[in-house]
Amino acid sequence: MEQPKLASRLLSMNAGSPGGRAMFFRTIQWRLIFILFLITFVLMTVIWVFMTYRVERSFFYETFQGQIARNYDSLGILETDTAAKLRERLSTDPVITGLISGEDKSFTMIDKEKGVILYSSDPVYQDAELQDQFLPAIIRSVNLISVMEGKSEGINPTHTRTRIAGLGDFYDYVRYQPLQDQNVILFFKYSREQALNVLNDFNGMILFSIVIALVAALGIGLAMSRTITRPITDIMHKAESITAGEFGQLLEVRSMDEIGKLTSTFNFMSTRLKSMLTEIAAEKSKVETVINHMTDGVLAFDRNGLAIHVNHSAASLLGPLTERRSPSGGTRGNRLSVKRERFSDKPLRFDELMPALGIATTLAFFLRPEDVLPKPVTVPLADRFLRLQFATFSDEEGRRGGVIIVLQDITEEHRLENMRREFVANVSHELRTPLTSVKSYTETLLDGAMEDRETTVRFLKVINDETDRMVRLVKDLLLLSQHDSGMKLTLSPVDPEELVRVCLERLRHAADEKNQCLTMQRADDLPSPLIVQGDRDRLEQLFLNIVGNAVKYTPAGGTVRVELALRNSQLAILVHDTGIGIPEQDLERIFERFYRVDKARSRQMGGTGLGLAIAKEIAMMHGGDIRAQSRMNEGSVITITLPLSPSGDQASG
Repeated sequence: MEQPKLASRLLSMNAGSPGGRAMFFRTIQWRLIFILFLITFVLMTVIWVFMTYRVERSFFYETFQGQIARNYDSLGILETDTAAKLRERLSTDPVITGLISGEDKSFTMIDKEKGVILYSSDPVYQDAELQDQFLPAIIRSVNLISVMEGKSEGINPTHTRTRIAGLGDFYDYVRYQPLQDQNVILFFKYSREQALNVLNDFNGMILFSIVIALVAALGIGLAMSRTITRPITDIMHKAESITAGEFGQLLEVRSMDEIGKLTSTFNFMSTRLKSMLTEIAAEKSKVETVINHMTDGVLAFDRNGLAIHVNHSAASLLGPLTERRSPSGGTRGNRLSVKRERFSDKPLRFDELMPALGIATTLAFFLRPEDVLPKPVTVPLADRFLRLQFATFSDEEGRRGGVIIVLQDITEEHRLENMRREFVANVSHELRTPLTSVKSYTETLLDGAMEDRETTVRFLKVINDETDRMVRLVKDLLLLSQHDSGMKLTLSPVDPEELVRVCLERLRHAADEKNQCLTMQRADDLPSPLIVQGDRDRLEQLFLNIVGNAVKYTPAGGTVRVELALRNSQLAILVHDTGIGIPEQDLERIFERFYRVDKARSRQMGGTGLGLAIAKEIAMMHGGDIRAQSRMNEGSVITITLPLSPSGDQASG
């Protein structure tokens, strides 16, 4: 069955029709009908859009704006007039009152300097419940914004959208009027509801006309296309039989014209294909299997720059280049749509792929007779890093036939290299600061400061503190190294409640020095006894790190509360504090190694920047997790989750 399928695919490619294209695109008849249908639709749609736009702009907005502008000018308002007089003229003068007052029309006077409404005849503003929403709604007007920014008149024909009950969408005309007592912005509003009613009726008629025109185009297209396609219908059916794999079937030659010659060609093709396809199918299957199952992506381009092959790995690696259509139908950014060897409705091109990947090269460079190829290129693509290697191939005549690109995903390799660099940089920085202090104080002592005993003791104390800091840093680094190398835990039943109490007692002295309230609270629904399977020393270090941080960063007189609760059948240990808080943008990074929210304050308090990273590692090694929630200047909540031991669950039952 593979041989007929392959033959069908080859013949359909020679005919220029992709296998996935709709059936009516494969026939001349339906192509002609579709072209006529599409032309009619496009022309009618363009006329529809243009007429709708002109009707709304000319008939409604320009009439509304023009009448108000002319009649307002005829009022003869002067800069020596007052705001009260202007309001009276607009409310009572028959020259303009009919244009700006009514169910769907209103005017509003706004103090330009203060940005407040002096008066409005709008029913929404008159409604006490909606009055506060009126100004924020009209301030969205493009015309009003332009006049408030300094223009004398706002005549943009676009309408303003609102969701306030009773206000709806509206047109507006805005103008600036300086007066004796204050400078006023006049905001004339006209509801769009009447325009929409007229436009809906108008659109209904246009839509009905489009349907009639499309039906007529379909009928005319059918009649015209049959006169062209009828002579070749019979030969078309026979050709379809050949593409289905029936190569032994010969077509009847009825004439010696162009159609007769085409029939003879199909007969010859049938016999030739039958003898060739067995060998081609076997070779093609082997090559496709090898290429399509490679973990590296492979793309092949001919000498015209068109893609002739894209394997599955390449399509997957180039996924971030997929074209993203905007709501208006356009494209955003320099993006492609990769799907096998095609993107969009055009073949994938070399000279479009390279700029999209940020590589400055051309196909002409690879088609030169010299055997010089560029070195492998590494490019970032979304959250990946790809290494591209280039090679060329030759055609039957020995000319350069095109280019082959091999894509390798080196994201993990790149990530590990970056982690190594960041780690070395962070360790160097953390060690340089205390070493610099030790060296400077030591040099000062050697230069003669040792004669002053008080200064000597103070300097030695600083040197001792910095040495302790380096010792803590090295210990933390060794512990993290043990975690990374797969440190084994000494598991045993541990009572987390008792362990938390021990940690609180160890930290009680530090809390009392700052006059802090350090408490523990146990939820009623927790099982008793409370047991987790874990390494007691590691869990103690976890609790000391988290609660110790809370005590350290909570101001004097604050509160640190440890709460034990049950969350999704797991033990949740919540450490609440009333400390300085953590900015929202830093919450996801505080568990990274050497990451500090406030580097200067953390070093001043003796922190190494590794405590939370170690706590995270310990929690995850025990099958749990740790998360942070915080608000600046209000406090933080660190939540540690650990799986309860089955014995604890049984005890609760």
